[in-house]
Formats: sequence, C-alpha cells, structure tokens
Amino acid sequence: MPKEKAHIYKASTILRQKVGSGTIDPELVQKAQKAIEENEVDFAPLGLQFLNELDEALNDVQKNFNADRFETQKQNLTQPVMELKANAGMFHFNLVGNLAGIMLNFLEAIDSLDTDALSIVRAHHDTLRGIISNNMRGNGGEKGKIFIQELEGACARYHKKKRKKQS
Repeated sequence: MPKEKAHIYKASTILRQKVGSGTIDPELVQKAQKAIEENEVDFAPLGLQFLNELDEALNDVQKNFNADRFETQKQNLTQPVMELKANAGMFHFNLVGNLAGIMLNFLEAIDSLDTDALSIVRAHHDTLRGIISNNMRGNGGEKGKIFIQELEGACARYHKKKRKKQS
C-alpha cells in the first residue's frame, strides 16, 4: 500500500503576521530552557490560588447544581485544573501536572456532575492541596505513583459504573 504524502497547508497572512515566520534562534531556545530548569519561584501561592478557584467551583456545583448550567459549571471546574496542569511543570511540580492531566481527561469525558463525579474531583483537589502545601516537587516518587494509580482507578471505576447504569 503506497504511503500518502502529508498535506501542507499554508498559514494565512494574518496568522503569519501575528506569529512570525522562520526559525527560532537556538540560543533563545536554550535560554528559555535554562530559565525553566533553574526556576526557583515559589509555586505554592499560584497553585493554591488555582485550588481555591476549584474549591469555589466545587462548592457552587454542590450547593447550586443546575442541569441547565452543566456546561458552565463543568467549565468552572475545568479551568483551574487546566491552569494547574499548564503551570505546575514549569515550577517542578510534575506530579501536580500529571494528576491535573488525568483530571482534565475525566472532566472532559463526563456528561453529568453527579455525587460520585464531584467526590472524585474533591479528592483530587484535596490531594493536590496536600502535595503543594508539603512542597512535594518532581514526580513524587513511590507516593506519586500511588496517587496516579488511585486517581486513574477512581476515574475508571466511575466510568465503568456509569456504563453499567446505562445498559
């Protein structure tokens, strides 16, 4: 079977004006990488701010659940998790970023904010708060593996239970 050639689409003129064109100076890339690797900024205040936003969104859903507002409420839960995922790695909190990535996938896959889903999000919130408060940098070692396995397991059990109810 012959291989298909990739189709190359040229970016619009407007996009090229906004982004620019050409290559990036390798020295600039190295400087940026060095800045990330040597970053010593304290992530805790920023991470805890995102967790406070997640806590507020969870409290709102638990007190004021409204099926008509599902998408908005889900987005309010998703946004701070997305921010945690996007920022954690830059500050050497890889475990936080990995757990946030799992939670993002979970939130994207759910079609309701039932008690079980909210319990999983709450447990995730509480776990991340503990990780950040205890300055648990990097991947968390053995504890980090357990956290990841437990979150993945909880999400899988939730989806399995939902499929059973639907059939």
